[in-house]
Amino acid sequence: MIKLISWMILASLVALGQAGCGGGHDHSEAGPHHHDPPHGGAGVTLGDEEAHIEFLVDAEAGTVTAWFFKPHMERYLRIKAESFAVLAKLPDGEARLTFAAVANAGTGETVGDTSQFVARADWLAGAGSFDAVLPEVSVRGTVYRSIAFNYPKGN
Repeated sequence: MIKLISWMILASLVALGQAGCGGGHDHSEAGPHHHDPPHGGAGVTLGDEEAHIEFLVDAEAGTVTAWFFKPHMERYLRIKAESFAVLAKLPDGEARLTFAAVANAGTGETVGDTSQFVARADWLAGAGSFDAVLPEVSVRGTVYRSIAFNYPKGN
């Protein structure tokens, strides 16, 4: 009887372990399983969680920082770009945010091989929420187009 109960517990644990997060993606990368933006910004998923971008507005500085992440947002992902654009939909029309690559001597990241980008705009000082579209970005050889999201909700 004890052997039967042990097998039932083991079978239940295996079934629960295989259920995962239900995201339909590969969990082969080691590390913790995250879906929340680590800086508290808006998380944007690219494809079937092949990559993520986190956007975080600093209203006082009039900037928005974007970080690229590997699946589950547990590790930064360098991309080969010097810049990318986002079109923000504001009450009085569209505003283009141009994100410039940020070099980081501590991590060895350089312009053209980095995970961090920053855009500046005066209107960010008063922006609490806005809808936006990422027209196009290339990550790991895949081009993602027309990615709609909301700040601060994400997609």
